[in-house]
This record gives sequence, C-alpha cells and structure tokens, in this order.
Amino acid sequence: MSVDINPGAAQAAAENNLSHPVVLLVDDQAMVAEAIRRMLADEADIEFHYCQEPTKAVGKAGEIKPTIILQDLVMPDVDGYTLLKFYRANPATSGTPVIVLSSRDDPKDKRQAFENGANDYLVKLPDKIELIARIRAHSKAYLLQLQRDEAYREMKKLQQQLTESHRQLEESNAILQRLSTMDGLTGISNRRHFDETLALQWRSSLRQHTTLSLILLDIDFFKKYNDGYGHQGGDDCLKEVAKTLSETIQRPCDFIARYGGEEFVAILPNTDARGAALMAEQMRANVQAKNIPHAYSSVASHVSISLGVAAMQANESATPADLIAKADAALYKAKETGRNRYMIAE
Repeated sequence: MSVDINPGAAQAAAENNLSHPVVLLVDDQAMVAEAIRRMLADEADIEFHYCQEPTKAVGKAGEIKPTIILQDLVMPDVDGYTLLKFYRANPATSGTPVIVLSSRDDPKDKRQAFENGANDYLVKLPDKIELIARIRAHSKAYLLQLQRDEAYREMKKLQQQLTESHRQLEESNAILQRLSTMDGLTGISNRRHFDETLALQWRSSLRQHTTLSLILLDIDFFKKYNDGYGHQGGDDCLKEVAKTLSETIQRPCDFIARYGGEEFVAILPNTDARGAALMAEQMRANVQAKNIPHAYSSVASHVSISLGVAAMQANESATPADLIAKADAALYKAKETGRNRYMIAE
C-alpha cells in the first residue's frame, strides 16, 4: 500500500514520538461511538478519540494527530465525501489513513469514497477482530512511512551539511592555493608561480612551435631608494610598480610576477621579440608616468625601470633557464648603457 505523507504531518508525528495507533472516530451517532470504544477497550496500546461534530473533525485531527481516522459517510452539516476532501487538502491530515464506516454496502458508495481519498471501507458495525486488524495495519503502514520520511529528511539535512562543508573546504583550498602562488607584499604572482607558469608555457611552445618571450626588469637604484625613503617607502614603491605592471599587460595569457627583491618578470606566450619590445617600452613608460619621486636616482628624478627582453621558440636542446639567462643578459646590458630603457637579447 502506498501512502502519501505530507512533511508537516510527518514532522508533527515525529515530534510527538508516535509509536502506537491513535484512532479518531468522526460520527454524529454517540451510540456508534460507544460501540467502537468498547471494541477497542481491551487494546491497551490503541488510543481512542471521538468527534461528534463533523465540522470540527479536521481541527480535532490536527490537534491529536491520529494514525487512523474512522469516519461515517452520512452526517449532518458536512457530507462525508466532502470531509474526505478536506482531510486531503489539509497539510496535517493529507496522508492520514481514513477508514470509512458506513451503513451503506453499495459498490458505488465504496467507489466514490475511494475516489475522494478513503483508504478503506467497512460496513458498520464491523466485526471487532476485523476492525482492530485494519486499524493496526493502516496505522503501522502510516507510522513506518513517517519514520521513512523522517529518516529521509535527516539524510537530506546531512547531505546538505556535507555539501556545505565540501564547498567551504573547496573555498579554503582555493584561498590557500591562491596564497601559495601570490607574493605577500605586492599581491601579484610569486617566484614559485612564475617557475611553474614558465615551465607550462615552455611545453606549450614546444608542442605548438610558437615563440615565447620573457621580460626581466628591475627598479633603477632601488637600494638607494630604500635607504633614502626607508623600508616602508620601499615597500610602497614595489607595490605601486607591481600594480602598474599588472595594469599594463592586456592579454589573459600574459603573466607578471615578482622575481625577487626589486626584480619583476613577465611571460608573453606566442609573442616575438618585436612584440615583447613594444610591451617592455609600454611598461617603462607607464612606470615613468606614475612620477614616483626618486631623489637618489642617477638617471631620473622619478622611479624608473630597466628591462631585458628575450624571445625563443622552445626546442629539445634548450630549457626555460636559457630563456631567463638571455633576458638577464639583456637586462644587464640595459643597465650598462644608462638604465631607464629596454634591451633585446641577441
């Protein structure tokens, strides 16, 4: 037997810890009620309730939360078929089993009762043994359904908690991953992330036979800047330069990182030396445009940068370290020839 239990009724029953049959008889005839009460009198675990006024039946059911409703069909004020519809429309009783007790034994009446939501049909007064058996059977099925619904809700609740915990764990892992690849001072990628990204882009260049460019740069006379403006001033300068470099690169595939100290590095995939040189000059110009005062510089009154540009197509006989070495050599040449400029590696 399939019983549709409303979650509200299931929760109410669970809160009341129902584990035994609770009978609500709805019948306008007190003599019938007394007869049913006597039939159930010897059944200590069956709780019996009686409602003589059908207009109060739904409210009474909501109050006592029966596991079974026994109901007459012919009553004053409210037709029995209509009352069945009321039960099914009310959240507290929508799934409560209903046994119709009727003096009518016409199959048409039985069909109409079932069509309106009845679970069973007995001609009154029924046999005591049969009545008790049906009360117990319907109540047991109902209580088992309530328990299954409660277990399902607990399972769903646990599943939601696990899902939320998993989401929080993923967020924490993402934050940790981001922090592990970020330079703590400037907020851009750190040296570790640069090494990983360069290795990845090198393999991509090897597969696709594309040119990979690297720009290595540092802040001119940064030690003097640090000595003159203090470490806090030096930190602020590094942050501003890092921000400017990050804003300069445009493509999602381009990459900027702090290489160490006052050095920064940019990876430009699928970019030749000419394209990298244009980017290097844009970086230099943008840092210059910030006009950060540098009274201790020998090349300008503001903070400036020197840059080394190198471009290679990855091959089996070379390594990413070779590309870095070329960019470093170009940076050294830019410093030798006056700073505040870029040089392209031969």
